[in-house]
Amino acid sequence: MRFTFDKLCRVAFEFHSKRTGLLVLCALAACSSVGPEYARTPLSLQAEWSQPAELRLDAGVDDEANFWGSFEDPVLTELLQLAQSNNLTLQIAAMQLTQAEAVLSGTRASVLPAAQVSAGSNYSQPDPISKLRGTDEGSTANQVLGQVSWEVDFWGRQRRAVEADAASLRSSRAAYRAAMVSIKASVAATYCNVRLFEQRLAVAQANLAQQQESLRIAEARFRLGAASELDYRQAQTQHAQTLAQLPSIRQSLATFQHALSVLLGSPPDRFARQYPMTHALPSAPRAAAAGLPKDLLRRRPDVMQAESVAMAQSARIGQAEAALYPSFTLGGSFGFSATDSVSELFRWDSRTLSAGLGLVMPLFDRERIKAQVKIQDSLFRQAVLTYQNQVLKAQQEVEDAMRAILEYTEQVAQLRAAEAAALRSAELAGTRYRSGQTDYTTVASAEQARLQTSDALVQARGALVQAHISAWRALGGLEQQPLDEGAQP
Repeated sequence: MRFTFDKLCRVAFEFHSKRTGLLVLCALAACSSVGPEYARTPLSLQAEWSQPAELRLDAGVDDEANFWGSFEDPVLTELLQLAQSNNLTLQIAAMQLTQAEAVLSGTRASVLPAAQVSAGSNYSQPDPISKLRGTDEGSTANQVLGQVSWEVDFWGRQRRAVEADAASLRSSRAAYRAAMVSIKASVAATYCNVRLFEQRLAVAQANLAQQQESLRIAEARFRLGAASELDYRQAQTQHAQTLAQLPSIRQSLATFQHALSVLLGSPPDRFARQYPMTHALPSAPRAAAAGLPKDLLRRRPDVMQAESVAMAQSARIGQAEAALYPSFTLGGSFGFSATDSVSELFRWDSRTLSAGLGLVMPLFDRERIKAQVKIQDSLFRQAVLTYQNQVLKAQQEVEDAMRAILEYTEQVAQLRAAEAAALRSAELAGTRYRSGQTDYTTVASAEQARLQTSDALVQARGALVQAHISAWRALGGLEQQPLDEGAQP
């Protein structure tokens, strides 16, 4: 290659006349972007939760690991870890996050000048006229060329695109976190339902055993003539009714077992095979989650996601509006071109140089572009309303969950006392019946009350645990890590 310093200076001089215009274009490209700048939307937030302060966690429990540990169930902790690793819905959200990161990287790269180098060698046969003149040799054209092009971002179209995709990435991070919270809450809720129906099954079976004994006594007394057939038939009816409840309970138990297995990314039969029935519900935490309503703006991932969508849509308005104005493209190429001899390719006299400025100005489609701006503006307003509505729904869900905790706590306490009284009543009724002091109607009523009260207590305890899970979900989990820092899976 035959380059010298003076030849390089000549190339620089040839571009010198265009340099001033280039600097002007770059300065104009740094101007502010068209379109609105996003501003925080006014929100309706209450100052305090309406529920009593004793429902709020102390500082030592306001941590996710401590929260799940307060259920005192190692199986639940194990299942939450399995779901975080294996749940397919969560993996889909992670892939969508990776996609959003790639989209933003591509958009940022499109702002930079595009450069490429090409090389080629083309052989052409002689045309018929040359052959008539006695020329049988063709010609070979060799070329090495470097090209650069750059769209000057006068009106901020590309900057708005980067801004929109950055907000979309933030939205994807929030969506991933929302999926994490949702999956963990679903696993915990489904697991509690499994244990709930296991315990309901145990209660029904225990009552069935007691009713089986009462039926035996009623039948024996009827055979001996010490009691009427009515007593025997009542005992028989009550036993059959309790027995008829078992298939429904077992069916519900199997349904929740299958659902839990799928949440863990496993075939439906995994949980039933791997985890034995324990007939024990997880313990309810001491209190609900802490914080103020305004904390939802940085704790609820779906709220942050809704705001990020509004931010992205605001930038899309400017991106659409920039199409109303002319766009400028700078381009240039430098290389070498020679015919027939490769040795002549890199001579200075074989150089080829070009530079240009392109202008695109919309004329007859401005109404179409304006319509696109209106569409983007309408989408932005919809996103803002969705964000505002999401904040209201988040507050409602927290209030509902905290009220549920308060009411179910009281209900559990009352049902504990009712269960103790029902057990004693059934014992007394059975003793009086066996001694012939009363008929079986009293025994049937007492045993039915005992079954209903015990079953109601189990359901109330399960509902209390579910209310704590709902409160955790409503507050967006207990993570408060900013979305722009380490939100990747």
